[in-house]
Amino acid sequence: MKQAQFYKPSNTFSFVGFILMFVSMLFAGVAMSWLYVILQAFIPLIYLCVLITIGFGAAIGGIGLFFVKAYKIRHPMMAMAATLIAMLFVYFFHWCVYVARDYDKNIYDYMKKQDAASYYVGLTDSQIEQAGYDEVINYFKSKSIRTVTFTSKEREYFTTMQEKNYNKGVTVWEFYDFDKVLGTSNDEAVSSLKAMKGKNAYSFFYEYRNQPKHSIGYLLVHPGDLWEDIKDINKVGRWTMRSSRSSYSNRNSTSNSNVNGIFLWLTWLGEMALMFIPAAAIVAAKAKSPFIEQDNDWAITDKPEYAFKFVDPFPGNNQGEKQFKTLFMNDIDCVFSLQPLAAQMGQLNTFYTIKYCHSRNYTENYITILHTRVTNPKNNQRATSAIVKNALVDADYIATLHAMFNYPVPQGCPGVNKFAKQTAEQEQQAQQEQAYQQQNYQQSYQQPQEQAYQEQAYQQPQEQAYQEQAYQQPQEQAYQEPTAENFGDMDGIDTSNIDLSSLDDGMNGQ
Repeated sequence: MKQAQFYKPSNTFSFVGFILMFVSMLFAGVAMSWLYVILQAFIPLIYLCVLITIGFGAAIGGIGLFFVKAYKIRHPMMAMAATLIAMLFVYFFHWCVYVARDYDKNIYDYMKKQDAASYYVGLTDSQIEQAGYDEVINYFKSKSIRTVTFTSKEREYFTTMQEKNYNKGVTVWEFYDFDKVLGTSNDEAVSSLKAMKGKNAYSFFYEYRNQPKHSIGYLLVHPGDLWEDIKDINKVGRWTMRSSRSSYSNRNSTSNSNVNGIFLWLTWLGEMALMFIPAAAIVAAKAKSPFIEQDNDWAITDKPEYAFKFVDPFPGNNQGEKQFKTLFMNDIDCVFSLQPLAAQMGQLNTFYTIKYCHSRNYTENYITILHTRVTNPKNNQRATSAIVKNALVDADYIATLHAMFNYPVPQGCPGVNKFAKQTAEQEQQAQQEQAYQQQNYQQSYQQPQEQAYQEQAYQQPQEQAYQEQAYQQPQEQAYQEPTAENFGDMDGIDTSNIDLSSLDDGMNGQ
């Protein structure tokens, strides 16, 4: 059993690459903000707008991915920091574009249709002349705004600052900021009231009074005004639940179906998340992906990329993914006990897929295991999650994966199929055991034979020597000269007491 080990980034990065990555994402995001705001304004489908938002963030993340890959940034935190900081500036610029365009398409268009006197003062040109310019000015400076009656609809269109001033009970002059509209001195204010005649609200304020327009450049250097404009837009809203097209509601309308308030704040926060998350995820994923230090390059993914799909060993078990992950963490070879998913099995509700990347010589390999659950078989909708990411395996592991699916082993991979290797080792071991047994058998059989042969070989000369000795003794005795000691002996028999003369007489009498 071999426990799982995983790839860990070296946290190495290029400072030049970090700066170039940040600047590139920033400028690209600024350029794309124009297109993004225009698309959001003209596309009526909210769901499509959501996809555009995700695509906007993914596009910026793709730029960051290029620099992470090119400059070999293996520090996920630094890569994400560059991305998030760039995205904050891009998001700020996006709001500048949005608010500036909102002024151009909604507020300025509305002001161009309104008479300046009625828009700012609430009186016609003739009413101002009849009342007298000084009297009108003195009236506005002395009258409290709380004494003015406003309809509920008019109250809805109060700006955030106007709402605060109304609650404070300031004068009408302060409430409408007539220092900016008419002028600070009475003479300047009188001249402005006279100049209102025949002008619309836009031409009077931005052309005659020469007040700065809320353009992108102005908002970039006046973030406080941008924030006030965003709050004013939130208070009224610009789009409905049925359409995302921006619109400036009619102030005289009795109803307002535009999305605003807390729900609009939450919508904007969601939009921000849909931008930031894809960008950061794309960059972080690359920075975390295996980098082969000995090759000084990112790990390679083989092409074509074969499909290693396995049958789920725990089908229908909600905890099956956790159980399999536990098995894998304790023994990475548990994968080889799974059943390969063959084409004739059809589509299963759950299955596992293995992907891998490697060094140039396959000495360093990493696998990722994905679990797929079919949520809607009819529409082929699936939910896929990575339960194991970048687990370290050897070349034999890669070769065995290919062998299980009858795929050719990648060229240059020195790995050996573990099953074939085990089979060969088992056969070799069996052959060695058989040879050992035969050797033991031969030894056990030959030892008694050799011992008998040795004993026989030993006995034969002994017996031969004994026989020769037995033969030689009588011969030697026969050839010995008679002596006093052996005279009466004949063939070993004592004949000294035998009377030979009697034997002679007997023979003669016959």
